[in-house]
Amino acid sequence: MLPETLFHLRARASSGDLDALATLGRKLLLGDGVPAAPQDGVACLMQAASRGHAEATAQLALITAFGVMRPRNLADAITCLRRAAALGWAPARQELQLLARGASDVSVAALTAPPPVRVVSESPRIRVFERFATAAECDWLIERGRDHLKRALVYRRDAEGHHETSARTNTEADFTFGNASVLLALLRDRIAAAAGLATDHFEVAKLLHYEPGEEFKPHGDFQETSTPALAREVERRGQRVATFLLYLNDDYEGGETDFPRAGLRHKGARGDALLFFNVDAAGRPDFNTIHAGQPTTRGEKWLFSQWIRGKPV
Repeated sequence: MLPETLFHLRARASSGDLDALATLGRKLLLGDGVPAAPQDGVACLMQAASRGHAEATAQLALITAFGVMRPRNLADAITCLRRAAALGWAPARQELQLLARGASDVSVAALTAPPPVRVVSESPRIRVFERFATAAECDWLIERGRDHLKRALVYRRDAEGHHETSARTNTEADFTFGNASVLLALLRDRIAAAAGLATDHFEVAKLLHYEPGEEFKPHGDFQETSTPALAREVERRGQRVATFLLYLNDDYEGGETDFPRAGLRHKGARGDALLFFNVDAAGRPDFNTIHAGQPTTRGEKWLFSQWIRGKPV
């Protein structure tokens, strides 16, 4: 965005244009074409929402659900979402219908409680949760990330950052604030309850997509500290102690999650989840958790992935 465009947007917002005020708030919050100023962005969105702007009210729901520059409160987030729906914001109405799960109202307790766990292995520690998410929730996650797919990367070993590798040929999309939802916040709390780890240890969640033949060859999700770059990564952000995978579809062949050292292969049904801990009880990398995303032989595979760190992210 050119400086004069930002200037004119501010001028329209100051003159009482609520659409301009809401747009300004979102741009400042996300750093979308302007220098990021999260506090100013939230203030603009709150002002627009207080004056009855439907989209800004929906954004306020998201801000409240994730605790961006204000206390995190899921019940208040749903109240904001209801207000946005009442003001005519169609996406808010759609999300509320999804969250209600056919009931007359939305229950935060029900939406954050995981189903019973099934222990698959104690060494390595692998757990399965059947029907962790509904089919509608799975579809919602796919649609929120589908347009943001890009080639999946892995950590470099010799320097900071990530790079492409022939060992990983699938695509992925980050669930950042721009394509997040109140549902995602509730889902993360459900995952936290299942894993026994707090959401502030969660990395950015990802949508994973595999076309036929695409794969992620055997690898560990833990970070080895065998190079200075990886040692700095672990020191700064903590070890990647657990991995949570939610299977978003099952209309494909092949594509199992394979643990070759443990002699286990798993393919969840749509809505099922797989949780495995990448470290042992002493916090050391567990090489028996080395796993692979096998290629599909027919159909595409969609997964939701949540990595969990040993330190707050």
